[in-house]
Parts: sequence; C-alpha cells; structure tokens
Amino acid sequence: MNTYRKEFIVKGLSVKPDPTVSGKKSESGMIRAPGVVRLQRLFLAMVAFSLFLSACRAAPSVHPELPGEAQEFSIKIDDMRRTARLYIPSGFQSRKLPVIIVLHGSGSDGHSVAIQSGMSKAAQQRGFIAVYPDAMPLNPTQKAGPENPRVWSDGTGRGYAGEHPENDTQFIRALVDHLKRKLPVDETEIHITGFSNGGSMTFRLAREMPDLFSRVAVVAGVSWMQPMEWKRQDLLYITGRQDPVIPPNRTIRDLPYSTTERSTSVSQTLLQWMSQCHSGPSRRPDLPPELQRKSQNFRCETHSVQYLELPRTGHVWPGGTDDPVSELNATTYIVRFLLDRRG
Repeated sequence: MNTYRKEFIVKGLSVKPDPTVSGKKSESGMIRAPGVVRLQRLFLAMVAFSLFLSACRAAPSVHPELPGEAQEFSIKIDDMRRTARLYIPSGFQSRKLPVIIVLHGSGSDGHSVAIQSGMSKAAQQRGFIAVYPDAMPLNPTQKAGPENPRVWSDGTGRGYAGEHPENDTQFIRALVDHLKRKLPVDETEIHITGFSNGGSMTFRLAREMPDLFSRVAVVAGVSWMQPMEWKRQDLLYITGRQDPVIPPNRTIRDLPYSTTERSTSVSQTLLQWMSQCHSGPSRRPDLPPELQRKSQNFRCETHSVQYLELPRTGHVWPGGTDDPVSELNATTYIVRFLLDRRG
C-alpha cells in the first residue's frame, strides 16, 4: 500500500477538539468531563482510521489519463531517503514553466494529495509543473503507515522531523535545486501550497526560505513559528468555519498524533502576515456573492494578503475528491492566485 491515511478529512463534523485534558474549563467556559474528551478523541481516531482504509483501497496511479510525464525524485538528507513525485505537462516545451509545490497533511503523502487536489489536471490545463514531496514518518526507521504517519516539521516538534527540523528544509531546497537544474523552470514563478500540517509547513518554509517562493497559498493550516521579520510573499489563506482541527475562531493546541505545549490560532497567523498592511479589507469580485462576504483582501507595502473563510467547509481540501460538492474549488482558485498575479 503506497497511500496512507489522510489527515482528519472530516467535513462539517460537529465534534470539536477540546483543549482540556481533565475536567477543567475550556475556552468557551464549558466544563468537559475527561470521559467526554476521550470519547471525542476516540471518535476522531475512528474516522481517521476509516479514511486510511479507504485511501489504501483507492491507490491507482495518479491521473494516468493525462498526457504529461510523471517522474519520481529521491535524495538522501543526513542518511534519510527523501522522495517526491512530479507531473510535467505536455505541450509546453517552448517556454519555461512555473512550479507549484503541494505539501500533504499529516498521515498522508504526496501520492494522496495529488489525487485529493487534482493539481496534476490543473498543471496540464494551465502549463505548470506540479510537485508532491513526501514528509518523513514519525519514526523513519520503520515503514510509514497508520501507526507511523508522515508529518512535516511545522514547528510543533512532532516525531523525527520535529527533532530534526533542518532535514525538511534541506530536502525542499535540494528538490527546488533539482527542478532548476533538470527542468525548464521559470525561477521567478516557484510557488508553494499545502493542506493542514502541510499548510503549517508552507508557512514555515515561506518564512525561512523567502528567496525560493514567489507566492504562498495555505488551506486549513496555521503558523506555529514565533513572530519574526522576513520578506513576506503574497498569501492566499483558506479556512473552513466547520473545521474541527483548525477552527478559525479558537486557540489551537490539540493536534493529530500529539498535544503541543504551544498554542496558536488563525487570527495570530494572519497578524504575522499583516505587517506593513495599511489599507483595509476589500472584497473579491471573482468570488460568488455568498463568499465575497467571507473574503478579506489586504494591500500591503510589499505584498498582498487574501483571507477566505468558507462557512460550510470542514477539514478538507475544498472541491477535492473528499469534498467534491463544495463552496469553492480550491485548486482552481489557488492556481489562479499563484499564476495570474491578481493580488
């Protein structure tokens, strides 16, 4: 089986992660008994495991009907084998191509997020190279799977990646260097996006490697990094109001596979990107009317920030295979944001 469990793909789930581990008050002031907390977490774990089984059954080649070329990339970083999948579209040999790197959520992998997002289809239609790196398992000496999920070093300190955060950054830089050397890449148009843990890793890479990425798009992720100054890129930030893992209106502590001592939130993440933003929010005319009210677009001195909160969306990639009937096709919208330079 080469496809692993997706990261809590649960749309509209009413159960919310509770920050308490005993009978203390939660942020809402409600008292949660320990048994209720355990039942909530057991329910989320059961849902996640059922999704893992579903992913294992549905593990075909990524879009074999597409005419482009699929490649695999492998490199050793500190004696650890790192891997990625690439899709190179056909029919665009006469020009250099943009690149969009897509980071999967925890418990998933590059193969799964390629299917989940449909980004390779968009790459063939729009003419860009789609790249799907794999995170390291919590224990890299054992095979990745439901008891040993892949997790990015997003700042939460989970697993091997959390203990060796430089391995992920070295891997991504080596991957980008490989693309530049071996493929017809437009080096001014290398972008990155990610879902959940991959979205949080996207925030980290954008801050630590601003020289690599022109634009950034994050779905259902938050920044776990401490505030700092860096050369900010244009940001598209998509969240779902029904998201039980990354709720837009609550502090976040509990995570899949661990509870971190740190806390963060969607609003704190936004504030990190709002430096030098002087103009107030404006609506996007390219969104449906019901979503325009949930979109905020900020003009800053060096970059732009667009925040989009989807009222009926849970912890999913909107419009993907896990959420085909959605308020928004995230892949189409993200590609347009990254490639069309509409801040």
